[in-house]
Amino acid sequence: MAGKRQVTTMCPMNCLPTQCGMTVEVEENRVLSLKGDRHNPDSQGFLCMRGRATQEIFENPKRLLHPLRRVGERGEDRWEPCSWDEAYAMIVAAIQRTQPERVGLWRGHGIGTTGPTGTMLVSRFSLLGGFQQWSSAIVCWAMGGYGLGLTGTLKTHTKEDMAANSRTIVLWGATLASQPDLAPRLVEARKRGAYVIHIDIRRTEASRHADEVLLLQPGSDAALALALAQVILAEGLHDQEFIEHHTLGFAPFVAHVQACTPEWAATITGIEPARIRGLAQRYATQTPAMIVLGGSSIFKHQYGWEPSRAISCLPALTGQLGIAGGGLGQRHGASPESTGYADALADVTPKMPAEAAIPSHMASITEAMTRGQLDVLLLFGTNMLSSFADANELPRGLERRQSGHQRSAYCLSRRQQHCPWRSRRTGSL
Repeated sequence: MAGKRQVTTMCPMNCLPTQCGMTVEVEENRVLSLKGDRHNPDSQGFLCMRGRATQEIFENPKRLLHPLRRVGERGEDRWEPCSWDEAYAMIVAAIQRTQPERVGLWRGHGIGTTGPTGTMLVSRFSLLGGFQQWSSAIVCWAMGGYGLGLTGTLKTHTKEDMAANSRTIVLWGATLASQPDLAPRLVEARKRGAYVIHIDIRRTEASRHADEVLLLQPGSDAALALALAQVILAEGLHDQEFIEHHTLGFAPFVAHVQACTPEWAATITGIEPARIRGLAQRYATQTPAMIVLGGSSIFKHQYGWEPSRAISCLPALTGQLGIAGGGLGQRHGASPESTGYADALADVTPKMPAEAAIPSHMASITEAMTRGQLDVLLLFGTNMLSSFADANELPRGLERRQSGHQRSAYCLSRRQQHCPWRSRRTGSL
């Protein structure tokens, strides 16, 4: 289309559940400039540096514009162009030569790859076909989400609620690099007089917006949360009426945290007992208080669900759930109440027998490959070799599928290593 025109769209970065508004100036299908959309009711013109950098994608000479087919042996890095019809035919033929449960789908994690709509469509395709599929969130925030789900606190408040109503804001592992759309609302809250506390293992850009910064040892978040709960209970700062009407398991929880004193936690977290007590007292009394959890970094260890379980007990203890400005704040990957997309899976009945399913677990998926349980693996906008935990065993599984087996194993990806910008986006936030 000739002539300059302005396109209103959304930022493609990985900031779920919201994406900031963009206005893009285009001429003859080329991007001339882009900026934040001042008329977007959510972002109101805000656009972080990653959003502004998306202009680099379109003119990148290494960006793939058509499918590539391997020529020669794996590892030679020799490819030739092919048509989409040829690519589709190759995939369909490979699937038809095997059983559905021997086909696996692994999609990239984040809005920059398949996006929320694409993710649902990939899942729908897998369920209808009876294929193996796994949640790509297991390389990012799923362990934390698992803990939140066990505790019953999956839903969050919005950042607008935080800006308007929170008196105390606890940024627990939350950074403005991975949650940039939080920044304008955090500034609003501070101007209104909210007290901001930042808990992390190091100082980040969020620390500049905090009235108080607590630095703890990596992996010690659960210990700090249990100590906060111990102080709240020992000093009678809990909301007994809320607990009786809306929680389960209070008595064993009290017994469990009785020994989790600030002195006990100090040896694990590195935070002085007096500061732990002060944080507990402020959180329980200067209300409404909101905890904004980080998207993933807190949960990336062997017992990654424990921090989210322990932290999410705090708003329940103090009656902060279900009130304006309280509860858990909006975070990467969260689903605030009354937001989200239509469920494209609602009317789909899975065709795969439960006993044939490979668990959505990195070690189980890797073992399935090394044992030869998969003949076809479809990768959507991802590089498993850079995101899976066992970087030695997984390549051996992929090599096994390539050498000497009676069925061919096809791997179709957008080969993100060809694009330096995309390579930087494949890692978790």
